Amino acid sequence: MDFQKTVFVKSAPTVGDAPYPRKREVLLMGRSNVGKSSLINALTNQKLAHSSKKAGKTVFLNYFLVDSSFYLVDSPGYGYTSYGHRLDDSFSDMMEGYFKSNRKGMALLLVDSRRGLKDEERELIGLLKEEKMGHAIVFTKADTLKQSEMAALKKEVAALDDTDVLFSYADGRSVNEIRGYIARRIKDVRCLD
Repeated sequence: MDFQKTVFVKSAPTVGDAPYPRKREVLLMGRSNVGKSSLINALTNQKLAHSSKKAGKTVFLNYFLVDSSFYLVDSPGYGYTSYGHRLDDSFSDMMEGYFKSNRKGMALLLVDSRRGLKDEERELIGLLKEEKMGHAIVFTKADTLKQSEMAALKKEVAALDDTDVLFSYADGRSVNEIRGYIARRIKDVRCLD
């Protein structure tokens, strides 16, 4: 699977506007400004997703086709934006529509390693388990942690059941590990009708 053979397909205001033909999907979720766009760019080794210093710029589901095989789906962030608006309601509505549409795929929940897991992330993990959607947590910006902070974070995530955990550092090794994880797991997802 060649992640460098990735193209932007479309921005969809609702899951009903998703591209066709339908394919497996890897949904990227996380707070505003957690690094979803940066991870997409690192995975694909291209500047496909636009990241912004202002939180809350992504408002649609953005579909990127990887090697004609599956979609990376960049979802809007949740939480407060730099504009002072809460995105939680629009995020909740979009995700409810996404899960009700019976999409076939898996999710990567991105969490800023400096913040750790908060109630919102724990609720999303519960939702993913309830929806029986394969998922992993990707702790972004892990290279900014001190050794003691990393030890505390690893202790916190050790208690998570049935959830894979990956760490994203500012290096190619962790990006390759995430690529490998996606390539292995996406094969297990049932094909769409």
